[in-house]
Amino acid sequence: MEEKISLSIEESDFLNKGLKCIEYMFDSFINGDYESAKIEIQELLYVLGRLQEIEEKKARRAQLEEVIQSLRERGIKIDFASRVSSF
Repeated sequence: MEEKISLSIEESDFLNKGLKCIEYMFDSFINGDYESAKIEIQELLYVLGRLQEIEEKKARRAQLEEVIQSLRERGIKIDFASRVSSF
């Protein structure tokens, strides 16, 4: 459960950073500061990559939780499942 909370906080932080990058890029374009705009684009690409990694982690975790639930429904107990899942 704690991992889900920290993942949400991390995701929120990256979303906020991405929005700030967009704002700074806009200001840079308006002011003709193209070097700063390039830096913000690089930062935005980094943020997008991290957000994509978070989405992939969430998808993999959901798959794992489905497998664990399916095994439990069949009466199969897995030791690591209690650490992975909060069922």
